[in-house]
Parts: sequence; C-alpha cells; structure tokens
Amino acid sequence: MAEFPQGASAPTAVPPFAPRGPAAETPPPADPQGAAGRALAHLGCSELQLCSLLLAVEEGIQLWTADGRLVYGNRATFEQFPGLGEDGSWDYFRMAGLCLTEDGLPLPADRFPVARVIAGAASCLDTLVQVPRADAAPLWLRINARPLTDAAGCAASGIITSTVDVTALVEQEHRLQHQAHYDVLTALPNRLLLADRMKQALAYCQRRGEILAVCLLDLDGFKPVNDLLGHKAGDRLLQEIARRLQDAIRADDTAARLGGDEFALLLGGFKSPGQWEQALKRILDAVAVPFAVGEQAVRVSASIGVTLFPNDIGDPDQLLRHADQAMYKAKEAGKNRFHIYDPAFESRARANQGILRRIEDALDQGQFKLHYQPKVDCRRGRVVGFEALVRWDHPVLGLRAPGEFLPLIEHEDIIVRLGEWVIAEALAQLEEWSLAGFDLGISVNVSARQFLRGNFASRLGEMLERYPPALVRRLEIEIVETAALEDINAVAALIDQYQALGIGFALDDFGTGYSSLVHLKRLAAHTLKIDQTFVRDMLDDPGDLAIVQGVIGLAEAFQAQVVAEGVESIEQILMLLELGCDVMQGFAIARPLPADRVAAWLRDFRSDPRWQLAETNFPLRSDFELLLMEVAHRHWVERLRQVLARRGGVEDLPPVDYASCRLAQWYGGAGGRRFGTLPEFREIEAAHRQVHRLAETLRACVESRQDRLIAETERSLAEANEAMVGKLHNFRIALAGAEGVRR
Repeated sequence: MAEFPQGASAPTAVPPFAPRGPAAETPPPADPQGAAGRALAHLGCSELQLCSLLLAVEEGIQLWTADGRLVYGNRATFEQFPGLGEDGSWDYFRMAGLCLTEDGLPLPADRFPVARVIAGAASCLDTLVQVPRADAAPLWLRINARPLTDAAGCAASGIITSTVDVTALVEQEHRLQHQAHYDVLTALPNRLLLADRMKQALAYCQRRGEILAVCLLDLDGFKPVNDLLGHKAGDRLLQEIARRLQDAIRADDTAARLGGDEFALLLGGFKSPGQWEQALKRILDAVAVPFAVGEQAVRVSASIGVTLFPNDIGDPDQLLRHADQAMYKAKEAGKNRFHIYDPAFESRARANQGILRRIEDALDQGQFKLHYQPKVDCRRGRVVGFEALVRWDHPVLGLRAPGEFLPLIEHEDIIVRLGEWVIAEALAQLEEWSLAGFDLGISVNVSARQFLRGNFASRLGEMLERYPPALVRRLEIEIVETAALEDINAVAALIDQYQALGIGFALDDFGTGYSSLVHLKRLAAHTLKIDQTFVRDMLDDPGDLAIVQGVIGLAEAFQAQVVAEGVESIEQILMLLELGCDVMQGFAIARPLPADRVAAWLRDFRSDPRWQLAETNFPLRSDFELLLMEVAHRHWVERLRQVLARRGGVEDLPPVDYASCRLAQWYGGAGGRRFGTLPEFREIEAAHRQVHRLAETLRACVESRQDRLIAETERSLAEANEAMVGKLHNFRIALAGAEGVRR
C-alpha cells in the first residue's frame, strides 16, 4: 500500500499489497480478490484515510506473503530498519539479518517471528530484538506476528507484523538493574551481585581444582576520618579505596562493597597458598598508601579475613560468615593484616609468625651482617663505591642470602627495624673506612614499607646527626622503582629533601616497573640501576639489549649516572662500555665481601687490561642498530643450538631460510643503503649466506634424523658463524674507530 506526503492526492483504487520501500513510486495494480483487499473493503476505509492512519502511527506495520516475502512496510518500518534494501526482494531473512538478540548475538533466521508463524505458530508475540545503529546506541524493538485472516476469521495467505520501539523502556530497565546490583557511591558490585558472582566462582574453581579466597575487608581508622573531616571526605576515601582494590586485583576477580567501610573480595585462580598470600599483602599495601584530603594526608589500613574454598566447604553465606570471623581475628591481632579461617592453613600462619619471631631474635642477637659488593668504573679502572647487602649468619644453617628471608618479611614491620639497622651499620662502616683513608661511598637498599611510612625522614635524620656532613654525603639510598611509584609525591619530596643534604638516591631494578618520563623527571634520582635480568641476557636477546641501551640513553638525557647490576662476564663488560655504561657491579668484578676483607681487596684491586678494548671503540648512537643486528643473529644461532642440544624436532627449529632472517632484511634495506658502498660490509653478506646454507642443510638432517650428519653440519655451522660474526664485529669496531677519528 502506498504512502503519500501531506497534501498529496490519492488514487481511488486501493492496492493493499503494494510493495513498499523508500524508492517505490507507483503501486502495482489492485488485487480486489485478495484477502487483504476484502478485509479493507469490509472496513469501508478509503485509501487516503488508511494511508493517513499508517503515517500517523509510530509503530512499524508490515505485511508479508505466506512464504515470508515483505510486500508492505509503513514509514516507521524503514525508520526502524534503515538497512532494508530498495530492490523489492525483501524477505524475513534480510530483516532478521539486521537484528541482534537481547544478548547482542546475531538473531537466527528461524527465530524471527515471521518464520515461526510460517512454521505453524498461531502467533508470535513480544519478541525483543536489538537493531544496531552506526551513530547511536542500538534500537530496541518488540516484534509481534500473526497470520492475516479475513473477516470471518479464516486463515488467509499472509502475515502481519508490528514493530514497537521500546528503547526508552529497555534502557530504563537496564538502569534499574544496575542500581539493583551496584553500589551507588563506589560503583562496585553490591551484596546481591556478589552472591551471584560467588556461585559462579565456586562452581568454576571446583571444576578447575583451584583455590578461591573469599575475603572480608574492613578499614582500620575510617571512623576518625568521618568524624574529623566530614562525610564528604569519608565518601571520597571510600571511592579511592574502591579504585585501589580494583587496581590491585585481576580482571576476573571481584571487589564488592557490603556497606559502610566493609568490602568483600573474591580472588581465584590460585594453585598454591603462597600465591594468594602475596595477593593479600599487595592489597594491604595498596590500602595503606596515604590519601590526600585537601592539604591533609589521611592514612587508613585494612584488616582482612580470609577463608579458602574448597578447604572450607559451604554455601556463599557460610563462607562470608567465616571470612567475617577471621577478619575480627585480624583486628584483634593488631590490624593492618589478614587472618585465615581455614583450619588447614592455620598451621602455616603460625609457622610464618614463628619465622618472624626468629628473625626478630636474630636481629636482637646480632646475627645479621653486611657484605659489600664493589661498584667499579671499568672505563677508568677505579672503584667508586660499594653496595651494602645484608646476610643472616644463622647459628645452625650458616650464612643465608637475603632472598631466603627478605621476601618473608617485606610486608611486616620487622623489615623497617632491619632496614634501620642496615643504614646505621653502613654509616658506622663509612666512618671506619674514612679513618683508614678510604673515601668511598656506600649505597643501601630501603624497602617500600620503610621508605613510605610516616617517620622515615625523622628516623634517618636522627641517624645522620651523629656524623659530619662530608661523611653523610657518601651515603646513597637505593629504592626499587616499583616502590617509588606507589606514592610518587611522598618519594619525590623525600628525595628533594635529602639530596639537598648531599645524600644520593638511586632507582634500583630500573626497567622492571612502569614509570614514565614524567615520573623519572619528578623523582630526580641521580642514579639509575639497570636490572640484572636485562644485563644477563643482553648478548643473546635483542629486546633486552634495546632496554639496556634505552636506560643508558635516559640516564644521559636526565644527567644521571647509570650502574649495571649482575655483570657476570667480560663480554657483558665490553658491551656495556660500548653502550656508554661505565659503572658496573657483579661477579665478573667481585662477589660481595665481608667488611674485614674490603681493605685487602682494595689494596689488591687492578684494572683488567681487557676493559681498555672498548676505550677507543665507543660507537655513535646511530650505529646502535648495527650492534642490535649482531645480537639478533647471535640470538638466532643460540636458539638453533638449544634445539639441537635437547634433540628437538624440525618443528622446534627457528626459520633458517635467508629471506626470513632479520639481519638479511636489514642488510638488504637500511643497512645496505647506509654501508653498502664499503667493501668490508659487502664481505659480510657472503659469510652470512654461508651460515644460512649450512642451517638449511642442518634442518634437512634433523628432518631425516641423520645424527652423524647433524653433528658434522653443526660443527661446520659453528665455524662459519664464528667467521661471520667476526667480520660483523670487526666492521662495527672499525666503523666506530673511524667515526672517533673524525670526531
């Protein structure tokens, strides 16, 4: 049936089954014998009246043939389904293709109401669908479909459908559902949604055989914030705590607010107790970071009760009650801690407390010692200082390394006592060395817990007052990069305060955190320490080499000193010197020394003559890509060697064809454009191709399992590779020397 704009005249004939689309201009001939025609004639409506009626309604009205072909749609239909075509071949498949289910999935054609009526349904009412829109939220429609019957109620050959826009109602329902399931203040799940999440988490962990930690967290010291600073400040604090909790847990975990200052946590996916313990300690530390209210810093802590499923079997309400009981135990034990309800883990908690008591006793009895690892400027061949490293001289077990006991206490107050002892001992050692004529500095590591607690500055000041300023200036404080970022404002203020007194600050394990250039500028540390994990693998891993070079570049840009940790070979020393890092520490230079052996080591120290090999071979920054290609090639050869060593299959081997090689691609591209005119550079290609030919032969031998040929080819490959790397290395060194002469 055609539609007409206002003011237009209508033909006298009534064409009730006229195909309708945006481009339709004239109706086809009338079908007075059709069922629709008889129905309209019975109504006695004129076409103009009917068209006006269909134009006025906001519902979409559609007429379909018995086999599901659309023969009429009013204006609202095409407003609701803007994707309908104009070619006249519309059927329910095409309209169904424009729809999504309530869950946002494509609507199957057999679930479209027209299809269900065709399949024999008397009617299909209230089917809710979404219609996506490019420039707006989806449109929600309710679709009703019935067979088209004549005046006598007999079934006719047609179907009539209506599409009602219910977007406003659905969106309102979604808003109400969100309000019913989420806390208004913090936007965290509430009790109702928590109960549903718990059922799902319990079922999931039971299927996977994993541990689920059900936790109840209550803030310590929240009431004074409300009483002294007002409810608005309390609300802001709760919102900040909610944000920290979400940041501290994984995406699959749940943090919910139960009311007031009480929160629940569902932490899953754990295979061993140590995993959830570390997660809870991380949450405790996150909550304890100071919170700024105007000009005032507010501190609260958390007491957490924990019960573990499946060790504690019960319904969600029982598990929460058990966690609540454990939470009160945590408060009674001194707050700012967690307590475990599950009896199976009570013995472990008691054992941890026993370890803490033994460490406290060891500190009281003087069982801790400091060892000192030299830091050496290898370019100039001189010792520039020492790093103080704590050791536990256990009366039965002997000397224990810090990795055996520090992780157990890093979130406990005893770490603060131990850290203060280390600083006091280092200052006393500085004084002793100064009297002996050794004017060297000492760096000490400070834990995040010690550095960020409120009285660190005053405690350090008390210790420094006992010594002259000249000696104080030889002390350097090292703080791990990740700890510095926990409260960057407090850390930056402390660094500024003590660097004014001449005390240096170093960011330890640099590169392992997430600091930005803005953070680095604000912290203004005068030393960056490259983490040993990058130094250890930089000769074989281009990514680690790039990180090392990047840290050195950052240190240069911010006018900071750079120190490489964990240096274990002469090759690493030479590489670091070439990159511009002069100061290093590690086993390749010296192991940590007891205090009584330092003087003798200093007297016997001699610069290694091999360090001077890099003195005149300092490459330009622009030549770093050449060095990177050398390391990438070494990494590829090492992967080959490792597969052969473990007798892996051909599928384990890295690609061996020349075209896929990173060095070959660089050689034929940027490298060739820059160095291609140099004869020494052209010699490298032939040697490199020979390495790949042997690698391809080796792959064929592995595939055919010819062990004797594998061994022979592997030896030939090693010889060819040594020759090729030698050419590449000599070219790089010669290039650096030539650039040095020009400079």
